[in-house]
Amino acid sequence: MQSLNSSTERTNAPPRRKSCEACKVAKRRCDLAWPACFRCARRNLTCVYPGRQPQSLDQEAPSLPISLPENLFSSHYAEVQCVADYVFPPNLDSGVVDLSNSETDILDLLAQCPPIQPPTPQLAYQDAGTAVIRTRSAMPISTIVTTRLQFGIDVLNQAPKMMVLENQTPWCHRQLYNDGMPRSMQADALACCALYMARNEINTPVILSSFKTRIDDLLASPPPSTPIEALAYTQSLILYQIMRLFDGDIHARVSAEPLIPVLETAALNLLNYVHFPAAEADTDYSAPMDAVMQSWSEWVYQESARRTALFSFYLIQIYRLITGENNLSCDGRLGLIHSWYLSAHLWSAQTAFDFAVAWNEHHHYLIYNADFMGALESARPADVDLFGRMLLSTILGIDQAKAWFYSRGAIL
Repeated sequence: MQSLNSSTERTNAPPRRKSCEACKVAKRRCDLAWPACFRCARRNLTCVYPGRQPQSLDQEAPSLPISLPENLFSSHYAEVQCVADYVFPPNLDSGVVDLSNSETDILDLLAQCPPIQPPTPQLAYQDAGTAVIRTRSAMPISTIVTTRLQFGIDVLNQAPKMMVLENQTPWCHRQLYNDGMPRSMQADALACCALYMARNEINTPVILSSFKTRIDDLLASPPPSTPIEALAYTQSLILYQIMRLFDGDIHARVSAEPLIPVLETAALNLLNYVHFPAAEADTDYSAPMDAVMQSWSEWVYQESARRTALFSFYLIQIYRLITGENNLSCDGRLGLIHSWYLSAHLWSAQTAFDFAVAWNEHHHYLIYNADFMGALESARPADVDLFGRMLLSTILGIDQAKAWFYSRGAIL
């Protein structure tokens, strides 16, 4: 049941407000936000509604003593439980969207969608020493995307193609399903990825709508009962969400939103099978070849599971941020005490022997709770695989990540 609007909110806009002048001229859907709609705010346009005087964007909200940190992974907020703070948005009513412009990007698409809920600044106190503002960042969403998230979004958009052509993603090792692929991945998600690659302007609606049957079958199937099934189930949901949330089709996006809590539940269930190594001092990692070779299969599963769980929360947080959801907070580790191995040499090893050689001959870094500082001091660009580059560009910012690679003779 929706709460009644306050008297202030009722006086902000007259009933049945019409689109602003800028959106009307551009023939684009207006989200009717006050004092400026998303499209005008993003383009620094003067937003004028019929019968109302334009208002400066600076007057949009009163200043607050504490602002949401721009660094999504700041260790200063390491005690806040990010997952517990999530507030799931209500389902959105689908609307007709003008997609005649093929260059419409994801932010243009989101600007045409009905707003999820009005922004209501609110302080959340987790303990005596930590407070997080739950509100929209003062930095425009478009700026956050272009400076921190765009590299990661580009990577996830390529994931369905990578899964079909290379049998891998940055969070799924190429040899993970070498002994057999569970049905949830092989018959459903992988087949849908292949269809998704073949989409065009004509068949896209049919392909996206066909996903619903596969997803319904997946959700109706018995819960995963083995480690590999739990991992395949979560990875399948990730691929479905990527193909529907970021495709650019408003109807696909709306139908995918109810799966956000399903993905979160799957990731939490996956944690029952995951081992996160504890942070250790920098020591000699050399070990007998036979022992390392025997551990390879288990390492492939565990590292894929670690990355999949982490990426699930990363994907959920990215989507909630770019859709402007309120009541978001972050603890610097996506609400998850986690660790994973930063080593392109270990991740790219395709045999037990190659893995043992990489373990003994190349330095590898255990990234604990998204803390890259130790690794950045001694790692080389060749040590950083695509998963690491995606998280680094988010944590440091894309330009800072580029600068780190450039200073070492490489590119991001």
